[in-house]
Amino acid sequence: MPRQTDSSFVTVTNAQGASMTLAPFGARLVDVRMPDRDGNLDSCILGFDSEPEYVTNADNYMGATIGRVAGRSAGARFTGGGLDLTLEPNDNGHTLHSGPHGSLDRVTWSAEQVTESRGSGVRFSTVSPDGAGGYPGNLRATATYLLSDDNEITCEIRASADRDTPVAMTQHAYWNLTSGGRESVLDDELWVASDQIFGMTADLVATGVMWDVADTGFDFRTARAMRERLPEGTGVPWPAIDHTYLLRQSGQGGVEPVASLFSPTTGRRMDIITSEPALQVYLGCHLTGIPGRSGATYGPGDGICLETVRFPDSPLLPKLPTVVLAAGNEYVHHITYRFTAK
Repeated sequence: MPRQTDSSFVTVTNAQGASMTLAPFGARLVDVRMPDRDGNLDSCILGFDSEPEYVTNADNYMGATIGRVAGRSAGARFTGGGLDLTLEPNDNGHTLHSGPHGSLDRVTWSAEQVTESRGSGVRFSTVSPDGAGGYPGNLRATATYLLSDDNEITCEIRASADRDTPVAMTQHAYWNLTSGGRESVLDDELWVASDQIFGMTADLVATGVMWDVADTGFDFRTARAMRERLPEGTGVPWPAIDHTYLLRQSGQGGVEPVASLFSPTTGRRMDIITSEPALQVYLGCHLTGIPGRSGATYGPGDGICLETVRFPDSPLLPKLPTVVLAAGNEYVHHITYRFTAK
């Protein structure tokens, strides 16, 4: 059952003693504690000890629910689905994660503790006003996080608006199944069900060309330690992965994993199941000596973001379905994180 841990954090503990901690600021996943192969509990994500630290470090998006639109909109414009919008730049002339005033990760959501068949947790709710960040329509969004007794965390994001508007949200936890960020994640093993990634420029906007992962440092079609081979010449700082993978298998109500992370040191494994067609893999290459939870210091490669996403509209990618949500329709995004140990 959920319990309040201080003035802002809520911790949910299951029958096995595993737990997740949440915060209303950015509908945020603050901590996840899962057992290793010997039953020992430890943090599995990077984070901070207090809500003010999340506010101070908002630009790192730790654990946040991201929206309205995750990812980068080139040149601070959104074009597609019948819309042509001028947005607010916040990333080298581009708009990252909806910009400084359109983003939902920098507002405090209302919180309701809930229990249902999938587990216990918190349902967060917020309203983004018409015009925020350049996006049309009053957007109502909810993000529900549930922990089951089988050590599964379910995240369900829903949204609707009174005008056509882009919606492509995600969850932005930095995972580390070995040490919770006290040491590198690069010796953990990653698997991704993907043959292609979206080609990116050095400032991480789409080129319009898909890249095959075969024979590159982006290839995780077979699970392997990330440190064994990382891509070169991308223009992205070491460890140079901040790219979007097109998934082979996804879809509403999907039951098969599309990615997994495994720590040989602790035996913890996390499988990801999602309704979304793509996965953003980010190895924290822009983290720079950030003081974190319990005295840890976070740098490049200390955590990995595995963000289930819909790729934002781009004139360079005309065959992709639009992320524009029609007025009155509902956006639904499912993610399940399934934890085991061996």
